[in-house]
Amino acid sequence: MNTKRKTGFNIIDAFVILIILALIAGTVYFVWRKTKEPSSQLKEKNITYTVRVSGVSADFVPVFKQNGLVYNSSTLGYVGTIKKIRMENAAVLTDKAAATGTEENPGYTVIQQKYGDVYDVYLTVNAKTLLDQRGVAYVDNERITIGSRINIRTENFSCEAYITAFTIG
Repeated sequence: MNTKRKTGFNIIDAFVILIILALIAGTVYFVWRKTKEPSSQLKEKNITYTVRVSGVSADFVPVFKQNGLVYNSSTLGYVGTIKKIRMENAAVLTDKAAATGTEENPGYTVIQQKYGDVYDVYLTVNAKTLLDQRGVAYVDNERITIGSRINIRTENFSCEAYITAFTIG
């Protein structure tokens, strides 16, 4: 009787080795793809956005200066440079209403009252933005969308502002 085993290399061994190598290569590829830095997938562009700072006293309006730097007051990251400043008298809704309309279709309009020495300040800010694959803009990890809140800080003033408009270009 022959008790010696055959110890040669056969096709099944080669197939098993190929499967193991394919699994290792697939794992390396997926780990590498997940750990790539997200900023390498984002496109950088210029953005101009407008923020509204509400209820600014007349004493504090001069702190906003053209070409002044704007920072995120939460992270202290740079969010742009002021290019334009516009002011409007702040208005408040009163508890009075004026009758408008007809007898068949009555309507009422709430009356607004303007403050004398309080302003809404609109700052137009230029910055670099990162666009993700969906086209959403981010400045210092803040999403730039109309109506979103951003905490801003200038040299001598810190406040909460709301984005009212933006253009990417």
